[in-house]
Amino acid sequence: SITVIGGSLTLLIAPAWSQSAERVVIDLPAQSLANSLVSLASQTGVDIVAPGSLVSDRTAPALSGAFTPEEAAQTLISGSNLDVRTGSTGSLIITRLEASEDDADVLLDEVLITTRRTAEDIRDVPGSVAVVTGEEFERSNTGNTAETVLRVPNVSLNGNSPGEINLSIRGISNTIGSLATGPTNGVFQNGVLLNPTGTTSALNGSTVDLERVEVAFGPQGTAFGRGTIGGAINFVTKKPTNEFEASFEGEVGSFPDGRGTAIINTPVFENNLLNARLVAFGGASDGFINFDSIFGPDSNTNNEAGFRFSLRSQPTDRLTLDTSVSYDFTRLDADRSATLESIAAGDPTTLATFIDEDSIERLLFSFEGVYDADIGSIKSTTSFLRSEFKVNEDSDFTPLDFLSGPTDVDERSIAQEFRFESESFSLPESLGAASFNLGTSISFNENSIVSVTDPGADLFAFLIAPGVPDDGSTAVTTSLQDVFTFGVFGDVRWNPIERLELAAGARFSLDEVTVDGETISTGTTAFLVPPSPLQTGSETFTSVTPNASVKYDWTDDFSTYVAFSTGFRPGGFGASIFGFTTFEEERARNIEGGFRARLFDDKVSVSGTGFFIDYDDLQVVALDIVGGLPVETVTNAASARSVGAEIGVAVRPIDGLNIETQTGLNFASFTDFTAAPDFDLDGTPDDLSGTALPNAPRFTTSIVGDYQHPAEIFPGASVFVRAEYSFRGSATILLTPADATADSFSLLNLRAGLRGDNFSVEGFVENVLDATTVTGASPIAVAGPLGLDQELVIGPTRRFGVRGKITF
Repeated sequence: SITVIGGSLTLLIAPAWSQSAERVVIDLPAQSLANSLVSLASQTGVDIVAPGSLVSDRTAPALSGAFTPEEAAQTLISGSNLDVRTGSTGSLIITRLEASEDDADVLLDEVLITTRRTAEDIRDVPGSVAVVTGEEFERSNTGNTAETVLRVPNVSLNGNSPGEINLSIRGISNTIGSLATGPTNGVFQNGVLLNPTGTTSALNGSTVDLERVEVAFGPQGTAFGRGTIGGAINFVTKKPTNEFEASFEGEVGSFPDGRGTAIINTPVFENNLLNARLVAFGGASDGFINFDSIFGPDSNTNNEAGFRFSLRSQPTDRLTLDTSVSYDFTRLDADRSATLESIAAGDPTTLATFIDEDSIERLLFSFEGVYDADIGSIKSTTSFLRSEFKVNEDSDFTPLDFLSGPTDVDERSIAQEFRFESESFSLPESLGAASFNLGTSISFNENSIVSVTDPGADLFAFLIAPGVPDDGSTAVTTSLQDVFTFGVFGDVRWNPIERLELAAGARFSLDEVTVDGETISTGTTAFLVPPSPLQTGSETFTSVTPNASVKYDWTDDFSTYVAFSTGFRPGGFGASIFGFTTFEEERARNIEGGFRARLFDDKVSVSGTGFFIDYDDLQVVALDIVGGLPVETVTNAASARSVGAEIGVAVRPIDGLNIETQTGLNFASFTDFTAAPDFDLDGTPDDLSGTALPNAPRFTTSIVGDYQHPAEIFPGASVFVRAEYSFRGSATILLTPADATADSFSLLNLRAGLRGDNFSVEGFVENVLDATTVTGASPIAVAGPLGLDQELVIGPTRRFGVRGKITF
């Protein structure tokens, strides 16, 4: 299915309000209309929205001279049944001539995306895709990945801590955290993988200055590469344009908390030789969870700051160079865990003693070059990623500092990808037309974990020899994991007749996993945590993951598709203080079929997909007793199955009113897991066959209504009201205690204010119902079988405030 969230989505990255009526020197060769419009948007810095069904089979004449953007677009489509109109946001929209002027303001905007790594109409993609536009991010005040997925069906995000985020798509998730050697669901920024070894501390970053977010369901081997068994989420940032713009946005909330964002875009040299864009943001919050400790801080306060600096150079009309550096830093006094009792009482409280502040630091550098040749485009992408998560806490929730100490998780990755995307070309003997996509990728990934604990001192002093001073003993466990990856991929798309597309492709992957680990224990601690000598392990995993699809456009407004795809994640080694455990690779096969339709003269959009996933050798984190202590291990469940559907409806009944609903159904469970470890630590192996997969709610839905009155209360300003509702069904959090389950919850946000051409101001109430949103389990869930207090990770309580933005 095709799910469009948030109204209009632009073809390229220029902000619509910056459109200028001034003439610009434009030089375009004779080529396909789609490529000409892409180049025109790039050269003028003006948003152009063009459905692929209208422009894909058309050619455009050469264009050279000084034109306004609208004059240039009219020249490119001259002699066709197309027209150019200016949208409500100032973008240029390519439409059919038969669309009447009265209907123009209530038509659903066309959407172009890049989930197959080439710009195309969202309705032309033979797969389930959800899109949240940049405009929708601003209107909904969506601040991070966790808030984003509340808008998307069959996607869920929970976590044990800020550094252990678990993303689930269609019931498939990473249940082994930092022990993984690759992700199950890839999270990308402009196509660069943010979780290359499966470590998840870089996933829940701030969402600032985005063009859109694309969610592609099902394995995405040829489009996005490794680590996409369940799907891929791609955050597409806005790129520099050749128009000056500046904006500032500020927000104050009731926790109390505040946040600000500043953006400046400027041409450095004329004729798109070099443009620059700088985004800076920061915020602070007093948090919403109290600390039940006289020695710690009062609440889970947090502070964040970051920036993104981007350069775009177009030295010729065929070559585009993009460079970007992103950095952000978050400091937290705690994760968002609270006791079960305090949650039930409506006064969230944590028992954890946080010895020092936690922090998450992310740095991403990327360079992309795209050359548009006559036969297609050649793209090179180089990236460097570093993500570091630090935590220093007493996480045993007992009077003893039994599991206290710092942990440092440091992930680094260097990656290179080359990709060629051909133009559509005619085949001989009336066999139709075809295009293809070929590429190769290589990456060097490192994940280092250093954990220091002091389980001996307090236990010895408290139980054996009261009054004996701490001997300073510790246990230091280190684990260094290197993952080298290489991939070759390609697909072919064939149109034997006008409305039929047949596609097939495959990816070959090689993952070489190497791990070193040891534990050094001293003093009293050595009696409880025996030292472990340096251990090493290395193994290579290979796979071939094919995919195929058939799509048929019955009319310009109704199409159906069937698709088959496969996914793979390498196995590896789970290092602990008691030595290595090994686990095997996991594989998935996905079959889906769907439809999409535009009804009532493009005022209503409906899409739907049904899917079936057969999932083998799931990597599952479990507990076992080793040396009298509970220890995490990794095992492989034999098989699991996920069956469900995604349904989306978008309606624009009158000018200014948008209503969108997204619904997901997902039944995901283990079908054969009879050799499970001793999860409840009662001495008897467990049979978890039939148990629901973690982090897989059966029912998810969201409804958004946004109404902006067409009348202006003063020049350039209109009143708006907006409501956002999300529901997540109950879900298993961990496979350990039965009470480690997240209950269903509803979230309702209300907003109202003024929107103008260059400003906006609003008042808001978020989580109006003050619902408790359980999003994960704290580390104490691991100790639940031992009779210790239980805690769950929760989302924010009710919050209200004001927000304003001004642009120049």
